[in-house]
Amino acid sequence: MAPTAPLASPIWTDGDGTPPLSDRVLEMHGKEDPRPGMTRLAAAVRVGLLAAAAFVGGCESLFPPDAKHHTHLGIPPHWIAGDAPLPTHFPDHDWVAAFGEPDLTAFVGRVMEENRDLKAAQSRIEIAGANARIAGADLYPRLDGSFSGQRNAQNFIGLPLPGVPPDTILSSQSNHFGLSLDLQWEIDLWGRIRAAQSAVVAEFEASGYDFATAQLSLAGQAAKTWFALAEAKDQVALARNAIATFSETESAIRERFERGIEDEGRNPASQLLLARADVANARESLAAREELVGRAARQLEILAGGYPNGAAGSSARLPEMPGKVPAGLPATLLDRRPDLASAERRIAAADKRLLEAKRSLLPAIRLTGSYGHASEDISDILNNDFSVWNVAGNLAQPILQGGRLRANIAKRDSELELAAAEFEQAALTAFSEVENALAAETFLTRRVDALENASRLALAAYRRSLEEFERGTGDFLTVLTSQQRLFTSRAQSIGMRRQRLDNRVDLYLALGGSFQPAEPSHATATATATKP
Repeated sequence: MAPTAPLASPIWTDGDGTPPLSDRVLEMHGKEDPRPGMTRLAAAVRVGLLAAAAFVGGCESLFPPDAKHHTHLGIPPHWIAGDAPLPTHFPDHDWVAAFGEPDLTAFVGRVMEENRDLKAAQSRIEIAGANARIAGADLYPRLDGSFSGQRNAQNFIGLPLPGVPPDTILSSQSNHFGLSLDLQWEIDLWGRIRAAQSAVVAEFEASGYDFATAQLSLAGQAAKTWFALAEAKDQVALARNAIATFSETESAIRERFERGIEDEGRNPASQLLLARADVANARESLAAREELVGRAARQLEILAGGYPNGAAGSSARLPEMPGKVPAGLPATLLDRRPDLASAERRIAAADKRLLEAKRSLLPAIRLTGSYGHASEDISDILNNDFSVWNVAGNLAQPILQGGRLRANIAKRDSELELAAAEFEQAALTAFSEVENALAAETFLTRRVDALENASRLALAAYRRSLEEFERGTGDFLTVLTSQQRLFTSRAQSIGMRRQRLDNRVDLYLALGGSFQPAEPSHATATATATKP
């Protein structure tokens, strides 16, 4: 059995120049470490796990290989609903900068640092790392040091000793002191313990991908909330403009009403009431939009881990739409989205749990031993003349356990099938999200263009109605109607711009990041260069 060669192992690279799963998990944490992109905790875990593997045999990686071969997916050669980029390996938050808003980018960065949910997710990663170290402890011998002290007393009655009366009670007292090192070790001849530890390592990697999923989702939520605040602010400005315009119209109609001027076939009183109703509706819209501004600002503060005082996002505005979506292939999505990577790691963990259950049917080999000193006088506790030692071996073959081991194998096999099915469903959901976002991109673009054209036409109609009224060829009812359509179309246009931006965020999230290819990490480049 050859010794472990770390740089030649799939632990260090995925063989295609991309960061390995373990590296991609550990790079998420963003802490300095002996290897770039790894946390101190993760480095310690890896060193310990590699040492354990080399110590026991070194023939099997503790980081389970890709487990997607357990799944069955029919992946189309291209996106049906439209073009999509070639996804890259995460972590990738460059998509936020694609909107060209430095304040938005800075705010999302603040959310990544201060959000309480992310801090909780970070703690869960640390817990998973600790569990991986705990599982690795069984690969090593267990060595305990012990010291014992004992004093005994025993009474003897009726012993036939010369010169001692028969009814005399004799007493004997003794001391016993011991100092020893005790060794216990289960030799992992069949790889059962390594399989159990590999399962925990895969779960540790999955927790890292869960953290990346939470980061991606939270960044999307922050961006959408930012856009919601920007839209609400634009709607507030539009509502104030509407109030001013409707108020001017109301004043003009009131003046005509007070002067007794009537349009042919028209009642100025009804026109005045309609104008007043328009002003009241605009005031209601203003109050609703102002309430939305405060609500969105408070939500931003909650996301950033601050008190919701409603002061956040003062610079929020709706940005211009980023560029068009480049072309790509959907199959690469499986290597990009952290939620799919997490699901795949759980397949790997279930696979190793099944292997552990199967190898539990084989004999367990255990060694025990101790070395130390034992004496009746504590002053002799370190005297080699009083040394004691023992070595023992034990081989235990399960024979009859009421079907527990076989049932556990069946359970683990079902868990593997469950993990594979969940991965397949997650992948199908991911493909659906991309297809839906691509389709919506096309339709929302058409709707935005149509609403912008409607706004231009409504503005032209409003101006024409005013000109006709001033020339005496039009009436105020037409003016009121054109005003309403103008502000309605403008409000819809603002809302549609926000929907289009939200959909682009959804597309970034569905693809797992931006459209730009990621540069390979320093650690990956080094490992690839040194791989034989």
